[in-house]
Amino acid sequence: MANRRAVLGQVLAIARKELVTSLRDRQTVLYTFVLPICMYPLLFWGMLQVVLVVQGKRERTEVEIGLASAIDREVPEQLAVRLARGPEDDPEADSTGVASEVVTVITAEKSLSEEEAQAWLRAAPLEHARGAEARGLDGVLWLDQADPERAHFFYDSTTSRAKIAEDRVRNRLARYSGELRQARAQELGIDPAQLDTLELVQHDLAPAEDRAAVMIATIFPMLLVVMTLFGAFFPAIDLTAGEKERGSAETTWLLPAPRWAIHNGKILATTVLALIAVALNLLASVLSAESLLASIPKLGGFPLRFPIGAFCAVIPLAVLFAFFTSAVLVAIACLAPTYKAGQALMGPAQILFILPAIGGVLPGVELTPALALVPVLNVVLAFKALLIGAPLYLAYAMTAAALLVYAALAVLLSTRLASREDVFLAGTSLPIRRLLALLRGSGSTR
Repeated sequence: MANRRAVLGQVLAIARKELVTSLRDRQTVLYTFVLPICMYPLLFWGMLQVVLVVQGKRERTEVEIGLASAIDREVPEQLAVRLARGPEDDPEADSTGVASEVVTVITAEKSLSEEEAQAWLRAAPLEHARGAEARGLDGVLWLDQADPERAHFFYDSTTSRAKIAEDRVRNRLARYSGELRQARAQELGIDPAQLDTLELVQHDLAPAEDRAAVMIATIFPMLLVVMTLFGAFFPAIDLTAGEKERGSAETTWLLPAPRWAIHNGKILATTVLALIAVALNLLASVLSAESLLASIPKLGGFPLRFPIGAFCAVIPLAVLFAFFTSAVLVAIACLAPTYKAGQALMGPAQILFILPAIGGVLPGVELTPALALVPVLNVVLAFKALLIGAPLYLAYAMTAAALLVYAALAVLLSTRLASREDVFLAGTSLPIRRLLALLRGSGSTR
């Protein structure tokens, strides 16, 4: 018993010593105490702002639906009124006078069969469509004469507008049905619970292949970013801070070549390793995804087919993004004196990549010329658009140009720092003020 107590005392003494030693390290204190306190509130605040922006955009998206009925059944006029909402009668209009959740209802001029209602949804763009580009209906609500207790809603789930239309129609039809049941119950003098409600039956007319493409476009863009990030993570540290720790950095820098060439060679090597990692991860995902999904009962019959052509279109942007990621990570890692310090510096860098990637896969966030200039987010949105075949050629070109510009800036910054003896021979991590002073000064790139 006494021996066990002595061993336990030794364990506690060693643990106390190691804790004191670790707490003397500024980086340990920074990443253990300071970052969790400061970073996560900022992280959640940023995510909240993205969600609010997406929600505001969704609320202000105007959708158009068709309203039709079968032969021998009239469309209730009050139903069209309850489904529609405009700026002049919207009680939720904001201070700018812009109405939210607007639904434009277009009543068919004649009775339609179920096939005709579906064909109406698939018809060519309508002349009344607002905006720069004409578009078709976002959904069709059809009332069947043979089943008066149900309303059928036809839509295409692969478009964001159609999903917004489906959500608004479902909510407003439920309120309309409740009002009808309440009025009918009062008229008959019975409990409203004894009456049936008007049930909404949704019919997704999107082909299974298109739905599979949308699902892939929702998941894979963020995976590609994460694969690229982790594929470049360890090579970037090993080729910079790892060389310093092993003592082989001096030999590399003494090669008969300019320092900028040596540094760019490290970035290029990191890029190649990152692309290899992405290719292997992607291949493994493609080979395993279909069999894994087939084992899920609800998804067993889902025809998952990977769009090879779309993936080929993603390759040029993926290469540019890998080069951009490698340039940024090498620029950060070259500041670290040891491998462990490099890993510590890379922690916040991962957050800067992953957070925009998460924002890019949120519903309603789409690639625009403005978002094409936002690092990481532009790549995720471009990957999404390419995988579903969206013809956003200007935004794609702007995304590629932005990646090249940001990568060039990262290369210039890291080359300037790596060429300084103060950074190259530093035995500890340099403070921010010292780094800024070095950037302002002139350094030799030999």
